[in-house]
Amino acid sequence: MSVRKFVAEKLLWETLKRWKKSSPELDRLTFLKTVPFFNELSNWQLHKVSGVVFDRTYEAGELIFEQGQPGAALFLITEGQVSVEIYKDHFTATLAVLEQGAFFGEMALLDESPRSASARSLGTTRTLALYRNDLTRLIHTDPETASHIFRALARIVGDRLRSTNELVQGANLDEKISA
Repeated sequence: MSVRKFVAEKLLWETLKRWKKSSPELDRLTFLKTVPFFNELSNWQLHKVSGVVFDRTYEAGELIFEQGQPGAALFLITEGQVSVEIYKDHFTATLAVLEQGAFFGEMALLDESPRSASARSLGTTRTLALYRNDLTRLIHTDPETASHIFRALARIVGDRLRSTNELVQGANLDEKISA
């Protein structure tokens, strides 16, 4: 770590120590550190990310985003629950129920492809949203931090792709065995 970054980080944390332990900014930084996209970032980098994520509260049953809409943001659940659902032929299926600490919509950080599912709050739910445009701006202002986030995103997408491949291969094998 460069001397400049070390001094900046030290100043940041000296300031944070003066805040109460329940300070909203400190709570946000602590939360962000638990998220796989950000857990390898330094405290200074977390502070930068904290400055570009947006708080949003959703009421019970409110859509966070809808299947088919262009993706624009990754969402992190800070409080509450979210149902991830797909609609087909007038039928709704719940794919997952996500709780505090979970994230969803990460593919929106890569492109504007339509959402493959909808996300709906199951009660009062608080989220932090990281928009693709803000991450793109971070590439220009702090490329090292943006690079860490994109590497984490690549790992997570890769892990999910491998898991999906294993499920598909297992299903194909089960079909062949039962045939």
